[in-house]
Amino acid sequence: MPDLSESFVASIALALNSAQIPCVLWGHYLLNVHGVPSAIASIDFVIPDSYLSTSIQVLTHLDNLASCPDLEICPASSRLRQTPPPIFHVHITDLEVTVSLYLQSETLWFLTPLDRSLAAPKEVELPSSFVFVSDQTILPPWRPGRGSGFFKPGQYPVIIPKSYVLLEAFMLLYARDWDERIGDFSMAMIAYIEQYVDEDGFLETEQLSEPFLTFYKELRKGGKPLRQWTEELEEAVRILEDSRSEAETTPLSLLQACKQTKP
Repeated sequence: MPDLSESFVASIALALNSAQIPCVLWGHYLLNVHGVPSAIASIDFVIPDSYLSTSIQVLTHLDNLASCPDLEICPASSRLRQTPPPIFHVHITDLEVTVSLYLQSETLWFLTPLDRSLAAPKEVELPSSFVFVSDQTILPPWRPGRGSGFFKPGQYPVIIPKSYVLLEAFMLLYARDWDERIGDFSMAMIAYIEQYVDEDGFLETEQLSEPFLTFYKELRKGGKPLRQWTEELEEAVRILEDSRSEAETTPLSLLQACKQTKP
């Protein structure tokens, strides 16, 4: 019978990597690794957009995973869910838990595209934004009242974003979604990272890039109305995305595109 063990999570990463699909752990399981105590209803991975169809084929052919019986009523795909929905999910047999896929363009779009070389994690030097899930020099151990912490040595190497990258991701997601139903989720995740990661000394705050370092310090300090802080963050992200777009000769930033396509 499948479970939520480290070995099961590693087996999903191995299956994707064996099909030459780079993947990065995401979601509540990732939060637990970083020390945030979080209930796990899904094992999530971020993949490059172009590998979606292949990734779906891999997951649908794995033992102990089953296709969703009804997308209309399933909580994982519900239009009423309070968190960003995955692009695809399957169900773990005999458990009320899913294995889900998220696109990099919807989660970690600000990073360099996930390279195919990451599908061979035993043979590649990781980019500075990532770390292996068993790295005891960066990740916390298990502690009472905290998340699970790093994986035990000996597992297949699973790649995860470092804690400061995760914080930047949630700040970008909040800037994009704050006026949507799912916007509250990202702010809650920012608060959890502050409480359980930063206060325990595992955030690497000095690695935060601007404008995120300044805005995070402002949020921690308090004193500024949240609405004002939010609008200023949104504007700062817009300027950042515009500057990146100009540098890459891209006519429209992702943030702008998301705002323009809202119903």
